[in-house]
Amino acid sequence: MSIRRLLALVAVLLLPLAVSAAGLFPDVGDSHPFKAEIESLARAGVVKGNPDGKFYPDRILNRAELLKMLYTATGRTPNAISSSCFSDVEHGSWYEAYVCDAASKQNGFVQGYSDGKFRPASPVSRTEALKMVFTVFGLSAPDISSNDQDIIRFIDISVTAWYSKYVSAAYRVGILPIISQGGSHFYPEQAMTRGEAAAYIFKALNIKAETTSSASSSSSAQSMSSSSSSAFSSSSSSSSSGPAETLKKVSFPFKDTDRFSAKKSTSYEFELKAAKTQVSITVQVTGYYPSDVTCRLYLLDADGFSDEYYLGVQNENSCSLVVNARPGKYQLQLQPTVADVPFTVQAASGATDGNDGFIDALSVKVMTPRTATLETGDLYDWYSFRAITNQTITVDVTAADKLTCIIYSPSDVDQFGFSGPECGKPYSFVAGETYIVGVGRGYGVTPIKKITYTLKWQ
Repeated sequence: MSIRRLLALVAVLLLPLAVSAAGLFPDVGDSHPFKAEIESLARAGVVKGNPDGKFYPDRILNRAELLKMLYTATGRTPNAISSSCFSDVEHGSWYEAYVCDAASKQNGFVQGYSDGKFRPASPVSRTEALKMVFTVFGLSAPDISSNDQDIIRFIDISVTAWYSKYVSAAYRVGILPIISQGGSHFYPEQAMTRGEAAAYIFKALNIKAETTSSASSSSSAQSMSSSSSSAFSSSSSSSSSGPAETLKKVSFPFKDTDRFSAKKSTSYEFELKAAKTQVSITVQVTGYYPSDVTCRLYLLDADGFSDEYYLGVQNENSCSLVVNARPGKYQLQLQPTVADVPFTVQAASGATDGNDGFIDALSVKVMTPRTATLETGDLYDWYSFRAITNQTITVDVTAADKLTCIIYSPSDVDQFGFSGPECGKPYSFVAGETYIVGVGRGYGVTPIKKITYTLKWQ
């Protein structure tokens, strides 16, 4: 895209944000979180409504549709092709040229799957969408540094996952956060909606315009990196330096002694094959300088996402996990709060109380309180429930001591917006879907102490 066209486009984009105008689409009202971005892109010709005049902002976007939106936003015209590039890309289809041009050696914006398919009609996940935005717009997403890790505070994102650098870079340059994003979850595998895509693209266009304008007016790379609009470029170079994340492939059980590189994570990848494996993990920071340490265990799927993960219970200088784990590939992620501290980690088979993971979750009835006790040595209890109807419920836990409460959504339930279910907050649960609740000890609550609690509903 030429500088002149880009700046002209951004001028059009900014206008609707400064004035109040009648809505362009009947289903994008004043209360919709992405009204300004959707209408700005529509006036600029980047997005269009449907033949019925509606935009359908909460409709799921597929991979081919997002590519076309990104090509339109960046002023790209796909090259003509003589044959399809993937076995499932229909020759002569409206999306063929976009997919094949994006996948060409010259561009390399997207890749297919190992089976030779692109899956153009499949919903595009939030993290896939971020990667497409960065590649098509030509924005840099370097590997994350220890400082960048502080940006990612979502408990459902492993910093060694392929998509973590795109999430981190999106925060650095300002594509994230977007309106409606809240809570401690990002839901990286959730499907992108048309409204969310509009927010991504709107911000990317403004960022690209700022960096392009800065580049054209700067006389050298030095002056470019010193300007405020080029903060992304300077942070990219600094982020690529320094030690990389540490990922070790091991066989369970295992024991290791090592030292963290700065505040970067150290992760261990291993596979469990038994129908159920009792996993007991203890991490201890050693040395003169004390440091807290987090430990998280992710059950990974083929795409690197994780709908099932476990947060360790932290005490001073240590972190512990006790899980009854199902078969699969796991990643244990450790991260300190103080740079360069030494540590030991031991993962072994250990006794559990029979309710220590998703696989053991006890079924409970909605709106029926459940009182139980975390016995000595018990770190977490697990429960599953189904909403009888589509209903708004607040799930909460009360106890005399500090406890942690996490609600996990089924992978097939769409999260419109980035705020999923959280304990203590009302949430609209989907009828018939199974949700998991984990109740565990809070920071510093010793495993020796018995804690009685009540899981309640309102």
